[in-house]
Amino acid sequence: MSGFRADWLMLREPADRAARSQRLIAMAGRDLAAFAAPEVCDLGAGTGAGMRAFAPHFPASTRWTLVDNAPALLAQIRAPGVTRRVGDLAANPALWPATCRLVTATALFDLAAAGWLDRLAAALSAARLPLLSCLTYDGHIGLVPQHPFDVAMIAAFNDHQKTDKGLGGPAAGPDAHRRLVALLAAHGYRVEEAETPWRLDGVRDAELIRAVLEGWAEAAVGRCGVTAGKAAAWLAARLGATDQLVIGHRDLYARPSGT
Repeated sequence: MSGFRADWLMLREPADRAARSQRLIAMAGRDLAAFAAPEVCDLGAGTGAGMRAFAPHFPASTRWTLVDNAPALLAQIRAPGVTRRVGDLAANPALWPATCRLVTATALFDLAAAGWLDRLAAALSAARLPLLSCLTYDGHIGLVPQHPFDVAMIAAFNDHQKTDKGLGGPAAGPDAHRRLVALLAAHGYRVEEAETPWRLDGVRDAELIRAVLEGWAEAAVGRCGVTAGKAAAWLAARLGATDQLVIGHRDLYARPSGT
């Protein structure tokens, strides 16, 4: 899968924390409380932001297995009782330990191919494991004030999101959450959902907004008629006047039937 820099993960962590569905996290925590020292496996764990967000809501006895393909990111995690596992999620989405009670992931599944999501859902069902998924990008973006080229840039970015990100082929991108919900429901899961957009303020979140807009401008070039010149002009205008940025995400908590 595509790698992420530690500084980007650190920059986005506060926005992720504010956006996550506390209701769904609390539901997962209540279910984990039925087990003594439950083990949670976080896929695509990076530097452990998901664990840091979930842990206050989970039993104090929770044990963690953090899986990522980037050993340098996992090495930055400083927490007792944590197992770090370097693994190729593209080859095998089911890298959780046999003793796992819950699988979690953050901002991961929109990077995955449709077939990879099929394999994940089948593996979860075979193991009868619940899934807590947070911050899957859903394709919805709002910018204030508007710019005449916003629509074209958003379309180009969403098109780029469907390119191969290293998880099984061309990514499902903005369609990933819907597909995963349908797959889990077909396996008999009860799925709870929540809308969890980033709501970024032009002053408070200026550094994150800049990083996001610069990334979009780079990704959009050559897609949906966006030239390098148009992307550069849009970026300059947006950096000079973006009061609000809303980026749509979805969370889900899915439990096998009978649990």
